[in-house]
Amino acid sequence: MSKITLKQLVMLMKLKLIVFVILNVLLLFFAVYGVWGAFWVWQPGAEPAQWAPLFGSQSYLQSVKNRGYNATLVYGFITYRVDIWIDGVQQFGVPRFDWTQFSLILLAFLDGWTLMGFLRSRKTGKSSNVRS
Repeated sequence: MSKITLKQLVMLMKLKLIVFVILNVLLLFFAVYGVWGAFWVWQPGAEPAQWAPLFGSQSYLQSVKNRGYNATLVYGFITYRVDIWIDGVQQFGVPRFDWTQFSLILLAFLDGWTLMGFLRSRKTGKSSNVRS
């Protein structure tokens, strides 16, 4: 088993920290986008050619309300739907994938996995291979 110098260990730890922070920021960005985001993409194969919106849950709810409907937002597990009320009768919307819940579950799993690895490495004393 090769010995790792302290400088190599610090560089490795900095790299892991940078990757950890970047992944956390990306997952938090997707979580925020899943609530308030709105993005327009080209819809291939549409006749006539058009752009299609990719909405977060709140921005989709707002777009439905802007069309004059009385709408409510209903969350499920990794899904949401927007129901509308017409003449006192609830019309169920189509379930849509919820990026916010998915991102937060993935973020919790990633951070838990990282924390478990850190605690295991401290418990087993991985730093015994370090020479100065």
